[in-house]
Amino acid sequence: MSDSERLYKAIWELVNDMLPEMLEENGITLAQLITGILRSGQVQFRKVAQKVTYRFKKPSLEDKFRRFVRNKNIHVDVEYLPFALFLVSALSKSQEQLVLLIDSSKVGGRCICLMVSVYYKGRALPLCWTVYKGKKGHSSIETQLALLQTAYALIPDGVSVVLLGDGEFDGARLVDWMGQINWQYACRTASDTLVLYQGQWIALQDLPLEAKQEALFLDVLFTQSVQVGPVNILAIWNEKEGCHWFIVTNFETQQEAQRWYGKRFTIETFFSDVKGRGFNLDKTRLYIPDRVSRLILATAIAYVFSVFLGVDLIHSGQLGELVRTDDSYYSLFQLGLIYLDHLLNECISFPDLYLPPPNSFNYLSYV
Repeated sequence: MSDSERLYKAIWELVNDMLPEMLEENGITLAQLITGILRSGQVQFRKVAQKVTYRFKKPSLEDKFRRFVRNKNIHVDVEYLPFALFLVSALSKSQEQLVLLIDSSKVGGRCICLMVSVYYKGRALPLCWTVYKGKKGHSSIETQLALLQTAYALIPDGVSVVLLGDGEFDGARLVDWMGQINWQYACRTASDTLVLYQGQWIALQDLPLEAKQEALFLDVLFTQSVQVGPVNILAIWNEKEGCHWFIVTNFETQQEAQRWYGKRFTIETFFSDVKGRGFNLDKTRLYIPDRVSRLILATAIAYVFSVFLGVDLIHSGQLGELVRTDDSYYSLFQLGLIYLDHLLNECISFPDLYLPPPNSFNYLSYV
């Protein structure tokens, strides 16, 4: 059995196990697409098809992939739901708080993907997303709220949540909604945002701060137009830009707010991994949002599969056999791809996939 056939078999078993209700033809095509993405490091259908064992002509396999992303009966929110629930369930049982990350990125032709992910060992694991037409910039509050409500429905009762976001996700309505559902949050906001501080409406950049000074301003009303709150404002100094960044939060101490916001830099790891560091998702020529979203479905499963393999490589005790551990750094995603090559080259059976508690292992600079 070829490497392609062995990988396809493992992926097909995963898809069939997680998506038993999916039509077999669609499940086979999805498994073939994921297999080709993992082996080629690409999402362009011609390159993907070249890495998949197929008894007919390769161009006909490309056509299968095109029909898959055009298939309006494949609903991404339904098909990815078992994977999202698996991630949430595994992490909810192993830690006191789930850290959710929200981010957007340009994909395809004039399309933007807005995604909510869950934090795990320095990676952002995808939970749910929406794709819409637009240029890089702020998404509407309606789009953000709809996606976060989808994420909210995934979280078991009683599980504490922290949401981290960049400056795009600082709307007063969004802040108010998070307060209503008792999520904690730390989201960067614009320096010209008006807040009520000591009885006066002032821009954040005019708060009484010296250069390089960092502070937490308690109990302010957020935005003059909507007046949500009280909230807290964390001011941190960005040495590179030579200015303050401002974070709207409901954490009550400066130390706690800074500690959680420090994980914000993980937000972009999924997109960076599936773009230039992994599958070149940004190179797809798809331009219709629903089609781009179905391609992301296959890419997200391939990504999660790789992270699972990276975790197993560490837990199996083989890490030092495949990579240097003294001065090298690989993400769980990169380790998974390395381990995948090893399993295929050495004809080793694929392991059962699992997600252990994040505090059960350490690897270099992982936190």
